[in-house]
Amino acid sequence: MRSLIFSSVLLFLLNVDVNGQSLDDAKKLTLNEQYESASSMFLRLVAKFPMKGDYWYYFGENLLKAENTDSAETLFSSGIQNEPSNPLNFVGLGKVYKTNGRMEEADAAFKKALDLGNAKNAEVFIRISDANISITPKNLSKAFEYLQLAEKLQPKNPEVYILQGDAFLENNNGTEAVKFYEKAKKLEPNSPTATLRLGQLWVRARNYQGKDGEKGALEYYNEAIDASPEFAPAYRELGDLFALAQRYDDAKANYEKYLQLSKGNIVAKRRYAAFKYKTNDFRGALEELDKIAVEDAGYNINNRLAAYCYYEIKEYTKGLEAMERFIALQPENKLLPKDFEYYGKLLSENGKDSLAIIKLRQAIELDNANTDLYANIGAIYYKQKNYAMAAEMYEAKIRESKPAPNDYFRLGQAYFQLKRYGEADSVFIKVTEAQPKMVTGYSWRAKANSNLDPDSKLGLAKPFYEKVIELCEADEATKTKYKKDLLDAYKYQGAYYYLVNNDKATSISWWEKVLTLAPEDEQAKKVLADLRK
Repeated sequence: MRSLIFSSVLLFLLNVDVNGQSLDDAKKLTLNEQYESASSMFLRLVAKFPMKGDYWYYFGENLLKAENTDSAETLFSSGIQNEPSNPLNFVGLGKVYKTNGRMEEADAAFKKALDLGNAKNAEVFIRISDANISITPKNLSKAFEYLQLAEKLQPKNPEVYILQGDAFLENNNGTEAVKFYEKAKKLEPNSPTATLRLGQLWVRARNYQGKDGEKGALEYYNEAIDASPEFAPAYRELGDLFALAQRYDDAKANYEKYLQLSKGNIVAKRRYAAFKYKTNDFRGALEELDKIAVEDAGYNINNRLAAYCYYEIKEYTKGLEAMERFIALQPENKLLPKDFEYYGKLLSENGKDSLAIIKLRQAIELDNANTDLYANIGAIYYKQKNYAMAAEMYEAKIRESKPAPNDYFRLGQAYFQLKRYGEADSVFIKVTEAQPKMVTGYSWRAKANSNLDPDSKLGLAKPFYEKVIELCEADEATKTKYKKDLLDAYKYQGAYYYLVNNDKATSISWWEKVLTLAPEDEQAKKVLADLRK
């Protein structure tokens, strides 16, 4: 991309004709996410009109949207050199600095832009507002302030209202967001952007196909396409919507249309790979990443997606290698909770459990709603035989979320290993209540009660072993699957009838059942030999 930028000098010397193409034409290509085509047009424009700072700025904006920050910075700097009095390229630099976490420099660049704009340039207010809405850390109060100033200067500019809608949506106020998107639609009925935003809003509200007399996301996306059939982002959003509905053929068809309209630019290809991941086509996503690597080998986010996919297909060594490449290059403040989650899981699968626990705890700190990670940490502690910490993690999972039967089951196992048999039994009760045909729930209740009644005199374990027998003998597949649990139940019955009831004949019959199910069982052979003497 840098070589393309500098080739603009050559284009200028050759006096390349822009063939009637305008800034608006180039901006429309950016809007349609045809970033490479837009770059070609911008190159011709800046070559023909190098002193026009706006051309450099929107060229840089195009590259920012194409996730090419370094080249965008070069363009904004060139714009400042060619037209120092134009404030927009200072806004552009501010966006680059903010994206890269250089906040003091970003604030200084935005201030310079405001000073040059002299409170009369609505475009400066609009662009800085966009930065405050779309780039972390977000400053919605500043965005609202500047957008109100822009509205006074340009009350008929639909983008002012779209951005206000975006700010309200970021502030979790969908009701106000709708009002501003509708204002933008009235001002420019044939523009697809506001309509697309309404569709995105309704996806967020989970109103996919309309309800209670309101349009849903699907209707708005189709309306955006009707207004502008070449508008690529609408097909991408439709693809994501159909993926949510598990209509994968429709999702794929729309994504392919998106790729076609966006001219297969590298950003579209990355999004297609991410789409494959989201639809659980992990191998397909890896295939797309391999294709992308030919022209996009240095893009670090590809390592992230590859690591996620390798984990899902159980290629843990490759996954950890990809994740460590990603972590080494990614700024710490740009890491996501999911990065730490996958990193922790990959570390655990590669036998690095202590480090895995650290990473999974970091994931919880960043996203305390992801309570499933308590269970992941609990499983690692259990594997390490640190049953106290395992119990603590499973308790946290149950306390912080709507627990599943398996959460109680794992907690019960941890209590059992800690010899807290009464607490274990209380937890296993919840398992059998939730899943009354789950053999292992009754089997572990039986084990817990056996330890509460070690001489079997009270027969505490007997009803639970009887339930294991009932469930297993009722179904041949269950009998095979839970053979060990059934053998334990038969052995308990054999011991109980001899030791407690002094009923040798019944005891023998249970031990014979053991040998019928497991003819190689040495314990049963020995006990039967003793009983038959």
